[in-house]
Amino acid sequence: METTWDKLRAVALALGLHALVIALLFVGLLVQPLPAAADAEGPIVEATLVSSPQQSAAIAKAIKAIERKTAQDATPPPQPKPAPKPEDAPQPPQLAPQALLPKPDVVNQDEVRRVAELAAQEKHEQEERRKQAQVDLTNQLLQQKEEQNRQRLAQQQLADIRKQRADAERQVKLQEQKMKQLQDQAARLAQNDAPPTVAPPGPVRPPSGNAGDKSGLLAKYKKAINETVQLNWHHGDKVPERTHCIVQFKQLPGGEVFEVSFLDCPFDAAGRDSVEAALKRTPLPFAGFETVFQPQGKIDMCYPEEACK
Repeated sequence: METTWDKLRAVALALGLHALVIALLFVGLLVQPLPAAADAEGPIVEATLVSSPQQSAAIAKAIKAIERKTAQDATPPPQPKPAPKPEDAPQPPQLAPQALLPKPDVVNQDEVRRVAELAAQEKHEQEERRKQAQVDLTNQLLQQKEEQNRQRLAQQQLADIRKQRADAERQVKLQEQKMKQLQDQAARLAQNDAPPTVAPPGPVRPPSGNAGDKSGLLAKYKKAINETVQLNWHHGDKVPERTHCIVQFKQLPGGEVFEVSFLDCPFDAAGRDSVEAALKRTPLPFAGFETVFQPQGKIDMCYPEEACK
């Protein structure tokens, strides 16, 4: 290996070689003969220093010798060869590939546990939110159902109140009619209140004509009932024409009907409802027909009345 000392020695030899070349050139100049002095009055002559061929060859030979010496000095000395090492015995070929060495676990176990805990917490929170949403939806449905039940109950109560009011009004009208009938009956009794006449003794004969016969008053009573019901009957297009419907009804003194039954009636539900409403819309005739009042009766419902007779 080339050392610093070898480098310095090579530089010194190169400098010495150049100095020797310069010295030889200077010596060559000195050994040349000087020209004769020219006449002062003659022309000026220019001259060039030229060395002889023998001198040039000697200088070139000396330069080559110096360069060869410098190259030899600059060449590093031969290094000793390393001692031979004993060769290793050849290894048999490996039958199976060598298993990969496990990579070192560079993952932070604390970070893994923290991420797993966060994921579990997020899943738990999602489940809680889902359960809460289900509970809220169930409560909302229950509230809606309760509100519907309250509205239905309020409507039922309102309908009951209206029905009670209608029943009360009907009772009031019925009582008014009864009071009027009683007043009329009292007035008739007052007008007919006279001392009875004593008939002369003699054979008793049956009354002539229809005296005491209630058939005429009964016929008028039935006709009045039929006319009242026909006026109250709003059948419209609910029943077919020229179709008879035999109805039985029960009434209280005063003419209020409280029960209706259909004996032979081909009407549908709407037609039967119209017949029952006609019987119960107003009290049937009673004043003036007390003596022929019937708590139960029958009536034939048919229209048009002229075509049904």
